[in-house]
Amino acid sequence: MRYQRRGIIYAIAVLLLLAHNILREDGSIDNIQIGSHYQYRRGDQTSRDTSGSADEFAKTNTATGPSTQHYNNGGVEYEIVTTNYGWNTPQSTKFSRRILSGELFNATLSHPRYNASAWADLHLHPDPNRRIIAFLDVDTCVESNYPVYGASNWKVNVEQSHPVLGKSIVDLPSKSCEYIKRAISSPALSQSHSDSRLILIDCCGVEKFRLRSACGRDLIHHDKVIVAYYSVEKSSARPLYDVGLSPPAIKPINLTTVERNEISSCQERKYLFSFQGRRGFGRENLQKFANETDMYIRVYDERDSYKSDIRTDGTDTNNFKGIMKQSTFAGAPRGDLLFSYRFSEIMSAGAIPVVYADNWLLPFNEHIIDWSKCAVFISESDYSKTGEILRSISVEKRCDMQKWLVVYIVDSSRRVFF
Repeated sequence: MRYQRRGIIYAIAVLLLLAHNILREDGSIDNIQIGSHYQYRRGDQTSRDTSGSADEFAKTNTATGPSTQHYNNGGVEYEIVTTNYGWNTPQSTKFSRRILSGELFNATLSHPRYNASAWADLHLHPDPNRRIIAFLDVDTCVESNYPVYGASNWKVNVEQSHPVLGKSIVDLPSKSCEYIKRAISSPALSQSHSDSRLILIDCCGVEKFRLRSACGRDLIHHDKVIVAYYSVEKSSARPLYDVGLSPPAIKPINLTTVERNEISSCQERKYLFSFQGRRGFGRENLQKFANETDMYIRVYDERDSYKSDIRTDGTDTNNFKGIMKQSTFAGAPRGDLLFSYRFSEIMSAGAIPVVYADNWLLPFNEHIIDWSKCAVFISESDYSKTGEILRSISVEKRCDMQKWLVVYIVDSSRRVFF
């Protein structure tokens, strides 16, 4: 239960955003933005222009959370639905479920647009006039580090009320293939409106364990399927069908009112840039900045040296939280996979993420969030140029980036990632 509230808030926001990847008549993704202040409608084409500054955005919009009322396309609203193969059946507890997957699924059931009976109804009585956004009620998310990061036994991140199936976490993708196939072939999806889609959550960053490899690309790359990936190369993603997805912050950092006001007033933070983490993947090149007075760099030989700092049940012996709150920019380098939990934790502290992950398909793609407004991207081959690149960004620009991410990402979406 200790992860429940944080996880559900994150999950609801994710589902709203994924469901907002509504498809146009030509199959491309609609540019529906985050937040009820966008008031995007198909009929009148009213939308919020995000090209303005964070100050303009804050003055003209009231952050009330993601919209739940504008799933309208040509007069027909979308319904959020789930299949009835696993967790929606009397045999629910016989199906394994990761804590992360459970949070997402429970958020689906709580969604204002959720129709509990729609899938069963449409399977028996297909209706080409009904548009649905469907989610599976079986696990497809291979991720072993949430909410307990670096656990010696990945099974601690599986819900206790559901069995652990298979000897390895990577047994999961192949087990879900039959249910994906059933969903795609069901009249509920295949004979509903042509804009209806099935959304799959793929948390794995290793190709051979991704759904498209485990189940076959012919199945996963079906034109009725959108795949949300934590960690996939942009060059291998299907344009307009595959979407990036950021994991929730394991240890989110809550800003006080005073700290938010400091960002709003452009008060300079102590450190231009900070990074604490294990060496490898080029991170060791950040060590050259360790003696810079406006940078805080600690590169460790082993992750065990700071593991407790990044675990929900751990301590903060290295003052990770305090350093992050004092940083204007903070490093979010890739590790074994392209994504980093630091990405969302950095934003929760009001700092600007500096991403070192070449070819990563960014969360929600440019159709949802223009990340250039609140993040910096540096090539993995240019770690040593970090100082030069960040110092070239004006103080005014830095301030606007911080304000933009706090107003647009943290506040207006009710902590999309946190």
